[in-house]
Amino acid sequence: MSEENVEMVERAYVALTQGDAEVLREMAPPEFTVDFSRRQMDPFVLRRDEMLAFFEGQARETWEGWPTYEPKELIDAGDVVVALIRTSAQGKSSGVEVDARVWNVWTFRDGKPVEFKYFGEDRAAALEAAGLSE
Repeated sequence: MSEENVEMVERAYVALTQGDAEVLREMAPPEFTVDFSRRQMDPFVLRRDEMLAFFEGQARETWEGWPTYEPKELIDAGDVVVALIRTSAQGKSSGVEVDARVWNVWTFRDGKPVEFKYFGEDRAAALEAAGLSE
């Protein structure tokens, strides 16, 4: 099942980059949680529908075009996938280019993603959350 989890994470990042909320809505159950509580500015935790509204609303208001989410490394850990992604965008009003590499951990149950956690640049914490070590 874990190979399917990795493929689903890849599809999720493609859908995010394309702004395709329907793929994400179909992929994740209503109890799916997005945890950005480790963000330094404006930390938050949202359920699936709140997350979709957030990304659709904030991305359209904040960014020129749509941000990209490009997986650079995906680590299969069974019911968990650790992802290093490159995310980039251009500020709508400022024109400032943003480019970052961040770690995320996706947790699956019964073949469905149930949680996404953001770890920023903290690779060690992401691996630890997945039950892995460096």
